[in-house]
Amino acid sequence: MKRILALASSILIIVSLAGCGRPSTSTIKVETEGLSTPESSGPTTIPVVKPAPPPEIITIDRQTGAGFAPAVPSPSPAPPFTPADQQLAGDRMIVRTGNMALIVKDVNAALADISRMAENLKGYVVSSNAYESGDRLFGSISFRIPAESFDQAVASLRALADDVTNETTNSQDVTQEYTDLTSQLKNLEATETQLLSIMQKAQTVEETLKVQIELSRVRGDIEQTKGRMLYLERTSSTSLINVTLQQSKLGIDFTADRTVIKDRETIRFFPQISGGFTPYSYKWELGDSSTSTESNPSHSFKRAGSYTVKLTVTDDRGNTSTKTRIDYITVIPGWSAGNIAGSAWNGLVGFTRGMVSFIIWVGIFSPVWIVIGVILVVVLRRRSKAKKTQ
Repeated sequence: MKRILALASSILIIVSLAGCGRPSTSTIKVETEGLSTPESSGPTTIPVVKPAPPPEIITIDRQTGAGFAPAVPSPSPAPPFTPADQQLAGDRMIVRTGNMALIVKDVNAALADISRMAENLKGYVVSSNAYESGDRLFGSISFRIPAESFDQAVASLRALADDVTNETTNSQDVTQEYTDLTSQLKNLEATETQLLSIMQKAQTVEETLKVQIELSRVRGDIEQTKGRMLYLERTSSTSLINVTLQQSKLGIDFTADRTVIKDRETIRFFPQISGGFTPYSYKWELGDSSTSTESNPSHSFKRAGSYTVKLTVTDDRGNTSTKTRIDYITVIPGWSAGNIAGSAWNGLVGFTRGMVSFIIWVGIFSPVWIVIGVILVVVLRRRSKAKKTQ
C-alpha cells in the first residue's frame, strides 16, 4: 500500500510541473503484480503530460508582408514588485483643482501676498495678471502647491479677501489610469528586451533593420507612457488654484434711454455699478426738484430746458459713490393747446412791440424827415421851371 501511495504522489508532481505548457499525452504502465486493491488488479495505465515546445516567434515586415523566424530567446523574468507599486496599491492618486473669486481692497497688494504664500508653501506661481476696466482694477493668478497644503492655502485666501464671491473644488481620481500605465510600461519594457535579444541573433542586415523598426516603435511607446505617468505623478502631488481678484472700490455710472425729449414725455434711467457689496441703495436727483430711490426710475419733465441728473449709490457695507451728469437731459416744447396759445400771444406781443418801436423811431427822427422833404420839394420845382423856360 505504501508503494502505491508513493508512486501516485510522484506521478501527480510530474503532472503539475508539466501543466504550464501545451499538453501532449502518453501512457506509462505500472505493474502492480502481487498487490491487490479493491478497485483494480493487474497493470494500470496512468496518463503523463509532457510540456510542449515554446511557440515560434515570427516578425512580419509591415510594408512587404515578408517574415522571418529568428532564434527564440529565453523568456525574460517579470519585473519585481517595487515599493512604488506597494504605495500605489494602498494610496489614491487624486488631482485637485481649486477656483476662487475674491474681492479685495488692493489688487496689486493681494497679488504680491498670494505669490509669497505660494512660495512659503513650497509652491510656485504659474501665471499672474493685473488689468484695468473702466475705473476699476482686476487681477488673476494661478499657482501650484503641494497637495497636502491645499486646505491651508484655501483658508489663507479666504482670510485675505473682503468677500468670496465664488469657490469651487474639482477632484479627479487617476489611480486606475496610473495602474494601467504601470502594467503597460512593464509589458513594453519586456518586449524591448526580447527585441534586443532578437537583434543580436539576426543573421542579415535586412533582419536587423526589421527588428530595428519594431524596436523604435516600442521605445516611442515607452517614452510616451513614461511621460504620461510623470505628468500624473506631478499633478497628483501638487494642486492648482486659480484666483480672480476684484477691487472692492465702488464704481458707478448711469444712462438714460433718451437724452432729448419733449416735455411731459417719460424716460427711464439705468445705473451701472461695479464693485462694492450687494445689496445697493439708490438716490436719484433728477434736476427739477424730483428724487427717487428706485434702481431704474422713470420720470417726465413738465417744462422745456436742460436738466442735471445725479446718482448716489451706497453698498451693504456703507461705501458710497456719486455720479453727476451736468445738463444731461434736454427737454423741448411739445404740441398742446396751451403751447399754441402761448406762441400766438408771444407773436402778437412781438408784433406790437415792433410797431411801437417803429413809431417811436419815426417820431424821434421827424424833424430830419421834414427838412429832407422840403429840400426835395424845392429841388423838384426848380427842375420843373428850368424845363419850361427851354
